Amino acid sequence: MKLKFIGTSDTAGIPVYGCSCTACEFYRKEGRFNSPSCAYIELDNGVIFIDSGSDEFIKIREGKKQFAQFLTHFHGDHAYGLLRLRHSAEDIPCYHPKDDKGFADILERPHGFKFCENRPFESLYIRGLEFTPIPLIHSRPTHGYMIKSANKKIAYLTDCSALPQESFDFLQKHRLNAVFIDASYDIAYDEGKHMNFKTASELIDKLGAKDGFLIHQNHYSLSYVINNKLKLKYPYIPENFEYYL
Repeated sequence: MKLKFIGTSDTAGIPVYGCSCTACEFYRKEGRFNSPSCAYIELDNGVIFIDSGSDEFIKIREGKKQFAQFLTHFHGDHAYGLLRLRHSAEDIPCYHPKDDKGFADILERPHGFKFCENRPFESLYIRGLEFTPIPLIHSRPTHGYMIKSANKKIAYLTDCSALPQESFDFLQKHRLNAVFIDASYDIAYDEGKHMNFKTASELIDKLGAKDGFLIHQNHYSLSYVINNKLKLKYPYIPENFEYYL
């Protein structure tokens, strides 16, 4: 069983159109593109998606059963792909935090979606996996997810500027195998909506996770790391990254 990341960037993607920063130029040279947040769990007989910030997921799920869609929040760089996904010929349950604004007209015209509001810390069980919604501090109602398989417990925490104390206490006591966490900013910038690679790394340590990975990367934060030749304790993961559950 694998957790696969289609995209791990912030809303701009990498490279950013017209940008000549170090990270964008590197991606162009390599012929790569990192799209906004989109990941899925690959099962023997289908898939479960977490966020859909890219419509690249359409290629992934073609011919496969999609058992569920988990959404961290309704910002466009996490929900864009839902506009196409709702026209699926099969009904799909979509689990999300309470947010009456939604994204575009997705809540008013759900078509094939069955929208299900999460209840914080109340677990959902799908295809042998346990998903627990974890409240995060962001500019809109946002939930991360603790995902428990037969072998591992991981936390997917994007987007967030911090964890509420209750969320921190809950995750810490579960002795996580891995944390995938928002680290959009470099240490020179702080808008209060996301973490930077320093604060994210410190939180991974405090949670006591065995391993940590940085996601929701910004082209400027990557350039900062490259230009300053920094050795990060936990890595920014690229597009198409895989993790065994």
